[in-house]
Amino acid sequence: MSSSGKHNSKRLARAKVKPTEGSATGEKDSRPAPKKKTPAQVRADRKKRVTSIVIIVFAVIMAVSMMMPSCSAIVGNNQASESAKKESTSSNKDDSSSSSQKDDSSSSSSKTASTSDSLKKLDSSYEESLASLQKRLKKNPKDLAALLNLGNGYMSWGYQAASLATTDADKTHVNDILGKAIDYFDQYLELNDSDTVKVNRALCQFYQGDTDAALQALQKVTEDSPKFPLGWANLGMVYESKGQTGNAQAAYKKAEKTDPKDSYGAKSFAEQRLSAIESAASSSANGASSTTGTTSGTSGQGLSGALGGIGLSGSGN
Repeated sequence: MSSSGKHNSKRLARAKVKPTEGSATGEKDSRPAPKKKTPAQVRADRKKRVTSIVIIVFAVIMAVSMMMPSCSAIVGNNQASESAKKESTSSNKDDSSSSSQKDDSSSSSSKTASTSDSLKKLDSSYEESLASLQKRLKKNPKDLAALLNLGNGYMSWGYQAASLATTDADKTHVNDILGKAIDYFDQYLELNDSDTVKVNRALCQFYQGDTDAALQALQKVTEDSPKFPLGWANLGMVYESKGQTGNAQAAYKKAEKTDPKDSYGAKSFAEQRLSAIESAASSSANGASSTTGTTSGTSGQGLSGALGGIGLSGSGN
């Protein structure tokens, strides 16, 4: 290589190794270099940033506080809605309860009215059927048949009315009817002695709820006429109604013995009651709660069924 070529290469090398400040073309940057901020300027910039942050926070707080009434209204509306729902539900329950009570009251009133109507119809029926006997008795106050039939008629009327009596007035009415039966029986007994009539009279006392008087009357009947089965059968019933089971069983066994052919219905009646007592005793022994039920039985012309038990009555002497 010639000396001029080497000289040129060195110049190019120096150009590459020593670039000029500024642009890539080696030209100087005409923009002035940034000046370094003074401490006062730095503090001013920091104060501006803090002030901006405070302003933003204050704006947020103001926005939230402005929204609070709306939120409060929304919450208040929701609470009012829930309260209204609760009040509506409560009102519906109250209305339903009130309606149910009204229905129960209406049903009870309807039943009472129905029972009252039935009692009136029963009264009307017996009054018509007994009217002819009363006219007959007026013509002849010593007509034994009229007296007996009137006594039995009022006794049957009183017993049936007792099953329909629901008010105190009804029960008083029933006792008045049975009282008339007792009166006719007393008139009959003044003219003619009859164990059957005495038993019927005692049953009227039993239907009136006077079990002590009925018990005394039936005890007298069985003492005076120990072979009369109806006296023993009804005495057993009264004993049973008073809870005197031993005495009731003894009386029922007497009824069986004095009515071996069941001519009066006393034997079958006594057997039914003895069976019921034994069943109740067996259930009680096994720890079960049981009470003796009532079983109907008649003499063919008598009355069955009574307030606390079953009664047997006849229409003969």
